[in-house]
Amino acid sequence: MVKQTWFSVLGLMGLFLLTFNACTKDENVDLSEDESVEMASRALKSQQLIGTSFGIATRGAAEVDGLINNTPEIRTDCGTITVTPADLKTFPKTVVIDFGTGCTDVDGKTKSGKVTMVVGKLWQPNSLVTLQYENYSEDGVKLDGKFSFSNSSTNTAGVYQIKADKVKITDAKNETWTWSGVHDFTQTRGHATWWDWSDDVYDVTGNIDVLFPNNEVVTWNIDQPLVKANNCYWVSKGLGLLKLNGKDIQVDYGNGTCDNVAVLTLNGKTFTIKL
Repeated sequence: MVKQTWFSVLGLMGLFLLTFNACTKDENVDLSEDESVEMASRALKSQQLIGTSFGIATRGAAEVDGLINNTPEIRTDCGTITVTPADLKTFPKTVVIDFGTGCTDVDGKTKSGKVTMVVGKLWQPNSLVTLQYENYSEDGVKLDGKFSFSNSSTNTAGVYQIKADKVKITDAKNETWTWSGVHDFTQTRGHATWWDWSDDVYDVTGNIDVLFPNNEVVTWNIDQPLVKANNCYWVSKGLGLLKLNGKDIQVDYGNGTCDNVAVLTLNGKTFTIKL
């Protein structure tokens, strides 16, 4: 059950960062439709890129799981993992994944820097995990900041909340912004088979506020719960509204098919993008 809980929660972290953000110009600039779509597409792609980095967290979770259950996980040589204290009873534990000056991970991403997690007994209600990025970079995108993950599960479903406070992102073009937000993950399938994380499905709700250097705030709101299955890397369904430079851009993730396609709607026109 430990493994199922860890992979269910921490494997979802990628989703939290997949659904929002934008690099923007001054609010008084009237962007064309093509410029708006390009910026929205770039925003969602950048979040997808950063979202994949949360696969790192599942490695740390797997390490703790292997320690507790004496079933070591198979890992690549990209990144060194340490767990302190390395016993079966003491919590919280500190899990550090150090990618050093850079290496290519199993997901094909080049990663450098360090990720530190303080891990409580997340399978217990009201427990907490924090994750801190330190000089971390993935494919040229830098991420600095702290996330917290809490458990408020019931007897019939896993329920988790993820919070971010003023997380800093610097992209490959050296443009920087910060964002804060809260997302709630409610399990809709797979709870009965707690030992099998791969059949878990979650509804995700929440919002994000993005703050740019000119003090402009860009918001992302989930209008219809996003559907995220653990056996699919992508969001397969759901609707959200991205407010960009005073314009509303609706994001539609599809009808449930597992793919990397999303449809943007702006001024009544639709634009298909790949994340």
